[in-house]
Amino acid sequence: MIIRAAREEDAIAMGQVMVATYLAAHQGQMPADAWAKRAEEWTPAVSARGWARTLREIASGERPQDCIYVAVDEGGAIVGLAMGGPANVEEFPQTGAVYALYVSTRHQGQGLGRRLVQAVAADLAQKGMTALQIGCLAANAPARRFSEAIGGRLVGERLFDEDGIMLLEVVYEWADIQALVAPGQPKERRSA
Repeated sequence: MIIRAAREEDAIAMGQVMVATYLAAHQGQMPADAWAKRAEEWTPAVSARGWARTLREIASGERPQDCIYVAVDEGGAIVGLAMGGPANVEEFPQTGAVYALYVSTRHQGQGLGRRLVQAVAADLAQKGMTALQIGCLAANAPARRFSEAIGGRLVGERLFDEDGIMLLEVVYEWADIQALVAPGQPKERRSA
């Protein structure tokens, strides 16, 4: 498996992974009507269009602080993705955030989530961010265990708006983003 920067042509596969994994992960973790609405309206094609737009914005420089990485299996299929960028700039000016982290159910438990987070952390560290946060639904016990297993410290709670339904989210933090940067990845911002 390799981890690489996402490209616009990856958008269709990213949409498929994101929707399938999101729906599998969050069934039973949110009100049934909110989950059903998401399942009905948020198709892989809708997600793919969003990913394609975001990847174009990153490539054009409109979103210079953001990054997206994908996990690709031996056959060339995308089986995971992670997106990151700045956290709340006003409150945490040098803190990055993982906005999305999804690994297909079949490929979970193989270290891909950790490797995707490491890739995002290395990218954000190069952009001058010194800490990292990941949020997940409070009811998502597997995601919480994952964040704790890779060294995240629970630092707070916040509400997440899922189409008008407020869901409790917990926030994990790495005060030193370097703790997540894998050996062999760039560890500090390069200056000219």
